[in-house]
Order: sequence, then C-alpha cells, then structure tokens
Amino acid sequence: MSYYNFSILKSAAKTAFLHISWLISLIGAPIIFFRGELDLLEKFLLCLAFLMFFWLVYLLFCIIFHRLSLRDENNRFGYLQKSDTEKGKEVGSHLEGW
Repeated sequence: MSYYNFSILKSAAKTAFLHISWLISLIGAPIIFFRGELDLLEKFLLCLAFLMFFWLVYLLFCIIFHRLSLRDENNRFGYLQKSDTEKGKEVGSHLEGW
C-alpha cells in the first residue's frame, strides 16, 4: 500500500519549502551576502544552492520520519482519513515541532 501519491508529495514539498526558506533567509542570507570576495551573481547562486540542498534534505527527513510514525496503528488510521492536501501538509511539516 502506497501512502504517498504525487499530489501528497507536491503539497509536502511546498510546505517543507516554506518552512526551510525562512530559515535560510534569516540565517544564511546575511552570512552569504556580507562575504566580500564574491560578486552578486555568485552570492545569489550560492544562496539558491544552499536553499535547494537544505530543502531537499529537510523534505527527505520529513518523509522518512513520517513514514516511521505510520508504524503506529492510530497514526496510520488518522493519516488515511485526511484529504490529499492535509496529508501533504502533515508530511511536509512533520519535523516542525522538533
């Protein structure tokens, strides 16, 4: 049985991107932009690369830990009762409280 379809993963990716993008903006962007020896394009590409890398890592960990939480019968039953959008938001924000 597959717990994740394309619409769930798309919604999870969007939610995870929103959660990680503000962190990169607040923490990473000032560090990158105040570094003097890079020009503006290199700084932008570096910030974008960090954003994509940390977003993919965060999304992967959200999916892994959510999948592990589905071992519990109550969690699995509650998850299957939700719509695809709600499932995606749950998967994409699974590590939010950690």
